[in-house]
Amino acid sequence: MSDDAKDEEGKNKKANEKNEDINETINTVGRDGATHPLLAPPERTGLTPAEEAYVPRHELRSLPKGLFFVVAAAVILAFVIGGTIFYRDNILPERLFHDASRLFEEGEYARALETYQKVMKLKPDRRGTMFRIGYSEEMLGNDADAISAYEAHVKNEQRDAEALFRLGSLYFRHGMRPEALDALEKLEGRVSPVSVDFMLGAIRESMGSIRGAAESYKGVIRSATSDSELIYTTSVALMRLGYYGEALEGFASMEKYVASDDKRPFHSSNAAKAMLGWPTDRALVITPGKAIGNLALGGRSEDVLAEWGTPIERVSEGEHSIWGYGGNVEALETLVYMQNDLVIEIVTSAKKYRTSDGLGVGNFLEPKYADRFERWSAEREDSPPYYRYNMKGGGLAFYTVGDNSTAVVYDGEQPLSSADGYEWMKLE
Repeated sequence: MSDDAKDEEGKNKKANEKNEDINETINTVGRDGATHPLLAPPERTGLTPAEEAYVPRHELRSLPKGLFFVVAAAVILAFVIGGTIFYRDNILPERLFHDASRLFEEGEYARALETYQKVMKLKPDRRGTMFRIGYSEEMLGNDADAISAYEAHVKNEQRDAEALFRLGSLYFRHGMRPEALDALEKLEGRVSPVSVDFMLGAIRESMGSIRGAAESYKGVIRSATSDSELIYTTSVALMRLGYYGEALEGFASMEKYVASDDKRPFHSSNAAKAMLGWPTDRALVITPGKAIGNLALGGRSEDVLAEWGTPIERVSEGEHSIWGYGGNVEALETLVYMQNDLVIEIVTSAKKYRTSDGLGVGNFLEPKYADRFERWSAEREDSPPYYRYNMKGGGLAFYTVGDNSTAVVYDGEQPLSSADGYEWMKLE
């Protein structure tokens, strides 16, 4: 036998042994106890090698014609549904908001409220809707509902100044002072102080914080608002708190914005002046460098006679003529110095005359006025030392000697009495 035949025979023998091993591993034991093959051996399949190698060919089958229409319908339906949802969630709420805003601007708050509520149902996060609901409720007198709406709004819009102001106002109206204060304090420094400061002043006053209330009210006066009624109400509040000077400032500001026949600023100013101890009669006002009452520097003798009448005494000192009024010859109250028939200086010891802010013979030595003067002194052989208090800015000086004091209104750098032959020394 050739070598090739031997090799072939060896290969077949190994293949048969392998098949026997395979058959042995795929046999199983049945219920009857006999061994049964799980797979039939090739010689028992009844198939030729060509049949075993055959692979069936899959033919393409056409789709049912109705399926196309189903898919198309589904696409159209999805488009319609999507469009409807988009319209409902986006376009419709905006149209309703626009309609509601038109009604709102026309003052139709009930109808506007109903429409805004529809917007909220469709688009709860639509910005500004809740504020308009609160405003509409407020205009309709539904304060509790307005407060709820404003509170919901400011949770999302914490820096909305108008909402905070309206909410604070409603809180205050209903006695919720801590809540009102909290809401309005968030507005300080962020918006015009006029309305906010007034409301804060009212809240703080009601809570007993007098200084805090006064500071808020003063903010209204400082704002230079032209609202005369607000200025008046604020100034009256300052009067009530005892801040008379600030109230006077407010009344003076109010005069610029009211009709000439409105006497409230005049009477209120006089009331504030009276509380401050300031003169309320122009005839008693000292105007530094210009006048005492209606008697002005530069006036002629006939003007003096017309205003004050005939003097008690007339004295001549060199080129000066001195007319004395008030009291008696031994103790004249007021001296009018004249030169060339013109008033050049007025001296008075009367305590009734004061500057418009209350500075007069009786109080110029009070410590609160100290920084308004520079002091001078002069030694005299026949009397105690003289002291002169020149008001900074000139035009007015006060003299003291012992217990006596006088005020001098003059024009120029120094009063006439400073050139009376005595040496005056400026004190630190």
